[in-house]
Amino acid sequence: MIPLAYAQDYPEYNVTVQTVAKNLTIPWSVDWTPDGTMLFTERDGHLRVVKEGKLLEDPLLSLGVGGVEGGMLGIAVDPNYLENNYIYIYYTYNEFLSTSNKLVRYQLSDDVLVEDKVLLEGIPGGPFHDGGRIQFGPDEKLYVTTGDAGNPGLSQDIDSLGGKILRINSDGTIPEDNPWDNSPVYSIGHRNPQGIDWDEHDNLVSTEHGPSGWRGVAQDEINVIIPGANYGWPD
Repeated sequence: MIPLAYAQDYPEYNVTVQTVAKNLTIPWSVDWTPDGTMLFTERDGHLRVVKEGKLLEDPLLSLGVGGVEGGMLGIAVDPNYLENNYIYIYYTYNEFLSTSNKLVRYQLSDDVLVEDKVLLEGIPGGPFHDGGRIQFGPDEKLYVTTGDAGNPGLSQDIDSLGGKILRINSDGTIPEDNPWDNSPVYSIGHRNPQGIDWDEHDNLVSTEHGPSGWRGVAQDEINVIIPGANYGWPD
């Protein structure tokens, strides 16, 4: 039997729970436009919308995506959305006999989401360990987590985008102050980082899935991410 998880109120912390959408298919990532519209991905390839408190029946975007742990994963709304209507999506795709991930910038025009530019592609992918969290930092750079795609050696390979945290400009170019010249790589040695955020001092923090059964169990990590640092996987 699959265990069930329930959201819980915590009155002592002024935390209450309200259901805003239900009967979803693996909701994975969420962001908001400036007017409060909620955009979230379902891993089976749909971008859904909650507007004025109601889930819209039709997806804003549907894509054919790779499955298992892959799919339509991260979403981020551009910090300058009111000027450019840009929305960024990270997803898994199949090509011949290979599976990869890509980061694409879309633009909303007349309520239709149109592909504007592929920012990163060929990111190692597979049925497991696709990473996929994307978020703009306080510096307005776009940060991207990638998994090792089941090949631990990629995490230590500086020439591979697998098993890394990446940092790019919103147009896909490389920031001049990245730790490696002409590389989007920001840190290496990751297994499957799937959460990023910044504290009040602008320190980047990441959550990372550890192995289950191989090399031990229950080895999830919370890391403070330092530019150019090596977080050790798989050694």
